Amino acid sequence: MIQKIKSIINQGETRSHLVKTFFIYGFISLSIIILRVLIARFYGQEELGIFTYFFSLVSLIYLFSSLSLPDALTQVIIKQPHLLKQALLRVVWQIIPPTIIFTLLALFITDIININPEMENFTAAVALYIITYTIHYLTYSILRGFKKFAAASWFSLLNRTLAIVFLIVMFWFSFSFSAVLLSMSAALLIAGVLAIPSIIKAMKEKKQDSIGQMTPPEQEHTQKKESFMETLHSKDFFHITLALFLMQVSIYTLRFVDALVINYLADFNSLGLYSAHSSIINVIRLIGYVLPMVVVPMAAVNRYKLRTSFKKIMILLVPFSSVVLIGNYLLIPWLYGPEYQTTYLPVALVISSMMLNIYSYFNSIFVGENKHSSFFIRILWIDFAISMILNTALNFLFVYYWGIIGAPIAVSLVLIIKIALNLYGIKMLRGRNAPIAETPVLETI
Repeated sequence: MIQKIKSIINQGETRSHLVKTFFIYGFISLSIIILRVLIARFYGQEELGIFTYFFSLVSLIYLFSSLSLPDALTQVIIKQPHLLKQALLRVVWQIIPPTIIFTLLALFITDIININPEMENFTAAVALYIITYTIHYLTYSILRGFKKFAAASWFSLLNRTLAIVFLIVMFWFSFSFSAVLLSMSAALLIAGVLAIPSIIKAMKEKKQDSIGQMTPPEQEHTQKKESFMETLHSKDFFHITLALFLMQVSIYTLRFVDALVINYLADFNSLGLYSAHSSIINVIRLIGYVLPMVVVPMAAVNRYKLRTSFKKIMILLVPFSSVVLIGNYLLIPWLYGPEYQTTYLPVALVISSMMLNIYSYFNSIFVGENKHSSFFIRILWIDFAISMILNTALNFLFVYYWGIIGAPIAVSLVLIIKIALNLYGIKMLRGRNAPIAETPVLETI
């Protein structure tokens, strides 16, 4: 029986990566639930809302400050691992200016519209988190580039685990909640530093494998090719970065804008209630977050069967979502308290989470398997605009009239439009590329 399960898991490279990564992300999701429950129990519902706002704010800032340069680094390493050092140097230099600009700009805007909590050192906590998360995500992206998806996820889990430990220590010694937010940066920094030995090991293994497969003339050609990265890859690197940036913003604004809107139109207590249910329902979204991490790099070198793999995802998604929904009704009063109970919000959150997974799957394939073209970039810009403009507008409208349940309803409507757009993009670009496509067919699950 065990051997049969192993054979199913290891049937296909992408399936193996997805299952192993999803397994680890299950523990990450559990750690997030534990973190939020402890915040609610130790500090209260308002502090849980502040934490959700803080995490949403820093995540949105990072989306723009990073410009998806670390994700582009992943793509470069997968295709041309010998260019790691040059690509990493470029990313580090290019990521510093936008990090400074967007962090200061975001803090200025949120202060002007008066949505930041009146908390000591909140600004410092945000700035420090952005810096340390950038370091952590760079190590995470390099490991992904060497297809060490599970290892990268383990260090992400380490970060969450350390955050829980620091939270308990802060509460035990009666530190303020602002100290808890500051301690999360320490967790990120430790996890990032500890990942460095694994990166060095992966680099050595890849280099040995590559050299072993080359003839002496090919080895000499590769050494010469490394010195010409700036000339040969500047344009390609920009195109990769732009595509991934539009993709990342399109996905993650759907996850974080709702928290900012709820805080603006309601209060931190309402956001705390929303966060409590999201902490459990978001287990469903694990599939949506894991898919881009694995499928985008793999789609760069493979062609996926859409219908077959999509059906298998739905076979997993529907019963899994049903179990999570039932579990949410049972666990919320036990974990957070009876004051967190609500009837219809969990259903709306489950539907939006399922829609996000479907969108994430098609969007990952669309971005991963297509190269730069005017039509490709046009679709990405439209998708980007839908997330930034339509999603924000609908969130404001629905939350204003219907309360916090309006947020997942708005996201679901936006996702239906985005799914249709990406399906259209895949169909059109596959039709254009069909005569020259030689990549093998690969099922995702």
